[in-house]
Amino acid sequence: MLNVPSLYDERTGLNSGLLAHIVHPLTSWPEISRNHNRDRFLVFLTMLCIVTLAMVIATSYSRERRLHRATRDLAEQLQSANTLLSAEARHDALTGALSRRYFLDTLRHEVELARSVGTPLSVAIADLDHFKQINDRFGHASGDRALEHFVEVCRAQLRPSDAIGRLGGEEFGILLPQTSLADAQAVLEHLRKRFHHEHCAHLPDDAALSVSIGITELALDDALEWILSWADLALYEAKSRGRDRSEVRPADPAPSTRYPENSFAGK
Repeated sequence: MLNVPSLYDERTGLNSGLLAHIVHPLTSWPEISRNHNRDRFLVFLTMLCIVTLAMVIATSYSRERRLHRATRDLAEQLQSANTLLSAEARHDALTGALSRRYFLDTLRHEVELARSVGTPLSVAIADLDHFKQINDRFGHASGDRALEHFVEVCRAQLRPSDAIGRLGGEEFGILLPQTSLADAQAVLEHLRKRFHHEHCAHLPDDAALSVSIGITELALDDALEWILSWADLALYEAKSRGRDRSEVRPADPAPSTRYPENSFAGK
């Protein structure tokens, strides 16, 4: 006989007063027990799935936060790198002056603006005198300080709307918007004298600095290359007349040939 639970019932007869004890075996108990165990197992599986799902969600959330932080940090680094590259593309790394490319872009923009509104525009090319001798006598580090000193003097002397760019080596371009040729010569002549007399603190006492400057003014039909040619020719005149001076050259009606690059090998 199976060992199964039973229900006990006690009844009293209505007429006889006899007390009857009745035992009802639960024949369905094994099935009830199996169902109970199955339900407990299902509840266990459900709780295990819930816990597992919660762990997966927590792990995924934590991973997504890490990926988000890594992506944000990478984006910030990329933005910083792009900003640095943009700054390096716009400015000369040594002197902080505009790069040659950006200076020419600025010049092109100012030429278009001057023509559209009818305002004067002056352009100059400045070249440090005997720069090779400075490098040879005092070293290239002193030459770098001389270039930096020239840009510092330009920034102190020129307006915020003016622009100075390093065209290469010791040669710089200077852009003076809304400035006539006579006014540009007055400003740049004062700049030249200040550069000559203001000693650079980072150079030896016997290191004399000077600059030659060629200045021209925009003509209505000038191409961009012609403007630089006129300023270049004015610089040639300043060099040939003894250096440490500024010369002006009004725009010619026809383009001229730029002097050879090695004309001032000793400048």
